[in-house]
Amino acid sequence: MRTFPRKNALVLPYVLGLGLVSLAGQANAGCLSGLAEGAPADKSSTPSPTAASVPLVQAAYRPGQGPAPQFLRASERDDDEPIVGLWQFVINGGMDFGTQAWHADGTELMFSAGRDPAQGDVCQGVWRKIGPRTYTLNHIAMGYDFGYGNTLLRVHIHATVTVDRSGRSYAGTFDALVCVNDKADPFREDPATCQTPPKGTISGTWVRPD
Repeated sequence: MRTFPRKNALVLPYVLGLGLVSLAGQANAGCLSGLAEGAPADKSSTPSPTAASVPLVQAAYRPGQGPAPQFLRASERDDDEPIVGLWQFVINGGMDFGTQAWHADGTELMFSAGRDPAQGDVCQGVWRKIGPRTYTLNHIAMGYDFGYGNTLLRVHIHATVTVDRSGRSYAGTFDALVCVNDKADPFREDPATCQTPPKGTISGTWVRPD
Protein backbone atom coordinates (compact mmCIF):
# COMPACT_ATOMS: atom_id res chain seq x y z
CA MET A 1 0.00 0.00 0.00
CA ARG A 2 1.41 3.32 -1.05
CA THR A 3 1.80 6.07 1.54
CA PHE A 4 2.35 9.80 1.17
CA PRO A 5 5.88 10.96 0.28
CA ARG A 6 7.80 12.93 2.90
CA LYS A 7 7.22 16.08 0.84
CA ASN A 8 3.46 15.74 1.35
CA ALA A 9 3.36 19.01 3.31
CA LEU A 10 4.00 20.72 -0.02
CA VAL A 11 1.61 18.50 -1.98
CA LEU A 12 -1.53 19.46 -0.05
CA PRO A 13 -1.56 23.23 -0.57
CA TYR A 14 -0.58 22.69 -4.20
CA VAL A 15 -3.32 20.13 -4.84
CA LEU A 16 -6.01 22.09 -3.10
CA GLY A 17 -5.62 24.77 -5.62
CA LEU A 18 -7.99 22.29 -7.00
CA GLY A 19 -9.14 21.84 -10.58
CA LEU A 20 -7.31 18.62 -11.46
CA VAL A 21 -8.12 16.09 -14.02
CA SER A 22 -10.33 13.58 -15.71
CA LEU A 23 -11.11 14.84 -19.21
CA ALA A 24 -14.81 15.14 -19.90
CA GLY A 25 -17.08 16.46 -22.62
CA GLN A 26 -20.69 17.02 -23.44
CA ALA A 27 -22.47 16.81 -26.79
CA ASN A 28 -25.99 17.53 -28.01
CA ALA A 29 -27.77 16.05 -31.01
CA GLY A 30 -30.94 17.01 -32.85
CA CYS A 31 -32.29 13.44 -33.21
CA LEU A 32 -35.85 14.26 -34.24
CA SER A 33 -34.82 16.49 -37.13
CA GLY A 34 -32.48 13.79 -38.45
CA LEU A 35 -35.20 11.14 -38.34
CA ALA A 36 -37.63 13.40 -40.13
CA GLU A 37 -35.21 14.10 -42.99
CA GLY A 38 -34.35 10.41 -43.42
CA ALA A 39 -37.90 9.04 -43.29
CA PRO A 40 -39.10 7.17 -46.42
CA ALA A 41 -41.93 8.59 -48.52
CA ASP A 42 -45.49 7.46 -47.75
CA LYS A 43 -46.33 4.52 -50.06
CA SER A 44 -50.08 4.68 -49.40
CA SER A 45 -52.26 5.30 -52.47
CA THR A 46 -54.34 7.69 -50.37
CA PRO A 47 -52.62 11.02 -49.90
CA SER A 48 -52.07 11.67 -46.22
CA PRO A 49 -53.18 15.01 -44.81
CA THR A 50 -50.51 17.54 -44.10
CA ALA A 51 -49.35 17.13 -40.52
CA ALA A 52 -49.77 20.11 -38.27
CA SER A 53 -46.59 21.77 -37.18
CA VAL A 54 -45.63 20.62 -33.67
CA PRO A 55 -43.35 22.96 -31.74
CA LEU A 56 -40.45 21.22 -30.00
CA VAL A 57 -39.08 22.45 -26.69
CA GLN A 58 -35.57 21.84 -25.41
CA ALA A 59 -35.70 19.92 -22.17
CA ALA A 60 -33.32 18.32 -19.71
CA TYR A 61 -33.91 14.94 -18.08
CA ARG A 62 -33.31 15.12 -14.33
CA PRO A 63 -33.58 11.83 -12.38
CA GLY A 64 -34.14 11.63 -8.66
CA GLN A 65 -35.56 15.14 -8.15
CA GLY A 66 -38.84 14.24 -6.48
CA PRO A 67 -41.05 11.13 -6.47
CA ALA A 68 -40.41 10.35 -10.13
CA PRO A 69 -37.90 11.31 -12.87
CA GLN A 70 -39.02 14.28 -14.91
CA PHE A 71 -38.22 16.38 -17.94
CA LEU A 72 -37.63 20.04 -17.22
CA ARG A 73 -37.74 22.83 -19.77
CA ALA A 74 -34.27 24.13 -20.66
CA SER A 75 -33.77 27.84 -21.20
CA GLU A 76 -31.04 30.44 -21.07
CA ARG A 77 -31.48 30.48 -17.33
CA ASP A 78 -33.28 27.78 -15.35
CA ASP A 79 -35.29 29.89 -12.91
CA ASP A 80 -36.16 26.83 -10.80
CA GLU A 81 -32.50 25.84 -10.43
CA PRO A 82 -30.36 28.99 -10.44
CA ILE A 83 -27.18 26.92 -10.06
CA VAL A 84 -27.53 25.77 -13.69
CA GLY A 85 -25.19 27.72 -15.96
CA LEU A 86 -21.58 28.82 -16.33
CA TRP A 87 -19.69 30.28 -13.37
CA GLN A 88 -16.31 31.79 -12.62
CA PHE A 89 -15.15 30.12 -9.43
CA VAL A 90 -12.57 30.89 -6.73
CA ILE A 91 -11.33 28.31 -4.21
CA ASN A 92 -9.75 29.12 -0.85
CA GLY A 93 -9.45 32.83 -1.55
CA GLY A 94 -7.56 32.40 -4.83
CA MET A 95 -5.54 29.18 -4.45
CA ASP A 96 -7.43 28.02 -7.51
CA PHE A 97 -9.78 29.69 -9.98
CA GLY A 98 -11.35 29.09 -13.37
CA THR A 99 -14.70 28.26 -14.95
CA GLN A 100 -17.33 25.80 -13.83
CA ALA A 101 -20.47 24.55 -15.59
CA TRP A 102 -23.40 23.18 -13.61
CA HIS A 103 -25.61 21.24 -16.03
CA ALA A 104 -29.38 20.72 -15.77
CA ASP A 105 -28.91 16.93 -15.81
CA GLY A 106 -27.14 17.03 -12.43
CA THR A 107 -23.54 16.92 -13.64
CA GLU A 108 -20.78 19.53 -13.18
CA LEU A 109 -17.58 20.30 -15.09
CA MET A 110 -14.68 22.45 -13.90
CA PHE A 111 -11.70 23.93 -15.78
CA SER A 112 -8.90 25.09 -13.49
CA ALA A 113 -6.64 27.98 -14.45
CA GLY A 114 -4.50 27.24 -11.41
CA ARG A 115 -3.24 23.88 -12.69
CA ASP A 116 -0.81 22.99 -15.47
CA PRO A 117 -2.88 21.33 -18.23
CA ALA A 118 -0.10 18.76 -18.70
CA GLN A 119 -0.75 17.54 -15.16
CA GLY A 120 -4.55 17.66 -15.31
CA ASP A 121 -6.74 20.76 -15.14
CA VAL A 122 -10.22 19.36 -15.81
CA CYS A 123 -12.42 17.65 -13.22
CA GLN A 124 -16.08 16.80 -12.82
CA GLY A 125 -18.82 16.00 -10.38
CA VAL A 126 -22.51 15.44 -9.75
CA TRP A 127 -24.90 17.65 -7.79
CA ARG A 128 -28.32 17.56 -6.18
CA LYS A 129 -30.62 20.09 -4.57
CA ILE A 130 -31.04 19.93 -0.78
CA GLY A 131 -32.89 23.17 -0.05
CA PRO A 132 -33.94 26.54 -1.50
CA ARG A 133 -31.08 27.59 -3.84
CA THR A 134 -28.80 25.17 -1.92
CA TYR A 135 -26.94 22.24 -3.47
CA THR A 136 -24.44 19.53 -2.62
CA LEU A 137 -21.63 18.69 -5.02
CA ASN A 138 -19.77 15.36 -5.15
CA HIS A 139 -16.65 16.31 -7.11
CA ILE A 140 -13.67 14.17 -8.14
CA ALA A 141 -10.34 15.52 -9.37
CA MET A 142 -7.42 13.39 -10.53
CA GLY A 143 -4.08 14.30 -12.07
CA TYR A 144 -0.32 13.88 -12.06
CA ASP A 145 2.23 15.88 -10.10
CA PHE A 146 5.51 15.36 -11.93
CA GLY A 147 7.43 16.96 -9.10
CA TYR A 148 6.83 13.88 -6.98
CA GLY A 149 7.91 10.97 -9.13
CA ASN A 150 4.91 10.81 -11.46
CA THR A 151 2.53 10.24 -8.56
CA LEU A 152 -1.19 10.10 -9.25
CA LEU A 153 -3.20 12.50 -7.10
CA ARG A 154 -6.86 11.95 -6.29
CA VAL A 155 -8.89 14.66 -4.57
CA HIS A 156 -12.47 13.80 -3.60
CA ILE A 157 -14.53 16.84 -2.63
CA HIS A 158 -17.94 17.18 -1.00
CA ALA A 159 -19.21 20.77 -1.20
CA THR A 160 -22.36 22.59 -0.15
CA VAL A 161 -23.14 25.88 -1.90
CA THR A 162 -26.00 28.38 -1.84
CA VAL A 163 -26.93 30.73 -4.67
CA ASP A 164 -27.88 34.23 -3.50
CA ARG A 165 -31.31 35.66 -4.28
CA SER A 166 -30.00 37.63 -7.25
CA GLY A 167 -28.90 34.39 -8.91
CA ARG A 168 -25.57 35.98 -9.81
CA SER A 169 -23.27 34.50 -7.16
CA TYR A 170 -22.91 31.49 -4.92
CA ALA A 171 -20.79 30.65 -1.87
CA GLY A 172 -20.12 27.57 0.21
CA THR A 173 -17.66 25.26 1.90
CA PHE A 174 -16.17 21.88 1.11
CA ASP A 175 -14.39 18.92 2.69
CA ALA A 176 -11.71 17.05 0.77
CA LEU A 177 -9.92 13.70 0.89
CA VAL A 178 -6.47 13.83 -0.73
CA CYS A 179 -4.80 10.58 -1.80
CA VAL A 180 -1.49 9.77 -3.48
CA ASN A 181 -2.00 6.59 -5.52
CA ASP A 182 -0.39 4.69 -8.35
CA LYS A 183 -1.82 3.43 -11.64
CA ALA A 184 -2.46 -0.04 -10.22
CA ASP A 185 -5.08 1.37 -7.84
CA PRO A 186 -6.02 4.88 -9.08
CA PHE A 187 -9.38 5.15 -7.29
CA ARG A 188 -8.24 4.08 -3.82
CA GLU A 189 -9.51 6.12 -0.90
CA ASP A 190 -7.93 4.62 2.21
CA PRO A 191 -8.42 6.79 5.32
CA ALA A 192 -5.23 5.27 6.76
CA THR A 193 -3.05 6.75 4.03
CA CYS A 194 -5.11 9.61 2.57
CA GLN A 195 -5.30 12.99 4.28
CA THR A 196 -8.15 15.34 5.13
CA PRO A 197 -7.17 19.03 4.90
CA PRO A 198 -9.12 21.70 6.79
CA LYS A 199 -12.51 22.70 5.41
CA GLY A 200 -12.17 25.00 2.39
CA THR A 201 -14.27 27.72 0.78
CA ILE A 202 -15.61 28.08 -2.74
CA SER A 203 -17.47 30.94 -4.41
CA GLY A 204 -18.74 31.64 -7.89
CA THR A 205 -19.95 34.47 -10.12
CA TRP A 206 -22.50 33.74 -12.82
CA VAL A 207 -21.38 34.33 -16.42
CA ARG A 208 -24.17 36.11 -18.26
CA PRO A 209 -24.85 35.23 -21.92
CA ASP A 210 -24.19 38.08 -24.38
